[in-house]
Amino acid sequence: MKPVDIGVLSKSVCFNFTPPELAKKLYFYHTWCGHYYCTKNYFMKRDSFPPLLVVYVREGMFHFEYRDMVFDAEKGDVVLLDCSEPHYYRAYDGLEFLYMHFDGSNSHEICQHILALNGPLIRHENNVMIGNLLYNMVRFYQEDGVETMFQSSMRIYHVFEYLLAPDRQQYEKSNPVDQAIRYIRAHMAEEISLEGLANEVNLSTYYFAHCFKEQTGFSPMEFVINTRISQAKNLLVLTTKSVAEIAYEVGYASASSLNNIFTKKEGMPPGQYRRMFQAGREDPV
Repeated sequence: MKPVDIGVLSKSVCFNFTPPELAKKLYFYHTWCGHYYCTKNYFMKRDSFPPLLVVYVREGMFHFEYRDMVFDAEKGDVVLLDCSEPHYYRAYDGLEFLYMHFDGSNSHEICQHILALNGPLIRHENNVMIGNLLYNMVRFYQEDGVETMFQSSMRIYHVFEYLLAPDRQQYEKSNPVDQAIRYIRAHMAEEISLEGLANEVNLSTYYFAHCFKEQTGFSPMEFVINTRISQAKNLLVLTTKSVAEIAYEVGYASASSLNNIFTKKEGMPPGQYRRMFQAGREDPV
């Protein structure tokens, strides 16, 4: 359909959607998407609008005012807004952009997390992927495409995936968090401390702990415990080693030490966990 907003040129297109109740309950869902070509007369000012908004600027400049911030998005930029908060945006002459309004599931919580990490103006190597996704989405509906609720939801999952992906350098071997993770996996049977991990990657304890939590979602010592418990579960299921042997292999001094932390994390002691998997492998009588 053709948009009727002031300042939107006639070659622009947009689509609106009415999601079924099941989509509202279980999935992410989009409510609008479009490809706009604008003059400087295009603007939008709202105190509140329920959906979220992601924008990709293909050409020109796009002015935004949001959360006491004033900024201009340029070609290749992505902007993410929680439109339930007051917002204002307007075009400069020559603006071309793609957009999607969306909602559902825990989308607002994820959006708030991304805004806390990156702010509303995003300049990231994955922006082009978001632009391609939005462009293909609009083309799909221009060609009368039909998809399931899950497929529609996956478009939004992919937007979040691109927005949350770390920069490429975070995957390089020189990344201190990656170094620490490899060290933990290789030395889980040994004593591991926060200070020791920070020294291993040549960072201060505070800065290392901050970087580790930001990248993994866990504190360093939480990650150590989870790594040990994951390996203990593998050994319980795939070997006949005793709980005491497994405890020693994953870095605990005794079977009782492993038993206490395993029960706290998994809701059952190691022996019961093993029996549960063994029962599932028994041949039926």
